[in-house]
Amino acid sequence: MDKSKLKRWGIAVAVFGALVSTCCAAVAFHYKDAWFPLYLEWRDYALEWLQHVPAWLFFLLLATLPVLPVPMSFFYLSTGIFPRPVALLGICLAIPANLAISYWLVRSLLHPLAVRMLERANLKIPHAKTKKGEVLFSVLVRICGMPYTFQNYILALSHIPFMTYMLVGIPLQIAPAILMMFVSSSLLKGEGQKALMALGLLVALGILTKLARDILTRRKAALPPGEIVEDAPAQS
Repeated sequence: MDKSKLKRWGIAVAVFGALVSTCCAAVAFHYKDAWFPLYLEWRDYALEWLQHVPAWLFFLLLATLPVLPVPMSFFYLSTGIFPRPVALLGICLAIPANLAISYWLVRSLLHPLAVRMLERANLKIPHAKTKKGEVLFSVLVRICGMPYTFQNYILALSHIPFMTYMLVGIPLQIAPAILMMFVSSSLLKGEGQKALMALGLLVALGILTKLARDILTRRKAALPPGEIVEDAPAQS
């Protein structure tokens, strides 16, 4: 299938997805009296449970646990239980801390584990030969949709410089985390309009990410041969 047909199929799938989402939203709104009380009950239960977790412990876990594969969306959405200034500060401290911890552990103590996990996932480790290639590859890894932990493993094992790794990773991880925090925080506070706005921004960020991924993938293909070389994961 040529690129024009693929593009048409992509547009068709996107339109179909938007129509299905709209229909689901309309059905959910129509039957809100049936499911909304149940949602409130589960929300209150989860909120009561999470509120027993001190903020310092929660963000300490956010800074350390994602060294191993854990669902990041759960952490990001759960930050909404805290006051927004606390949640913003915690996110802006925990994510850079986790990126740094992951980088150094993968290049030392966790190197054998990271190699085995990437081999099982059949993922290869590209090596960029130039600074431009390092930045391009780092951004592509961060926006490719791969699990967060695997992103860190690949970038650390591909010998991306620490500063490039951090400068690319921090904004691309903090942006969706903050938006998810605002979605959950607004829902918990009953601020439906703010929740929809944050959700809309999150969807827009996803669309921009997809567009950026397509553009950068084409730029990567246009690089001189050998500028980014893919190898198997180095054996420990």
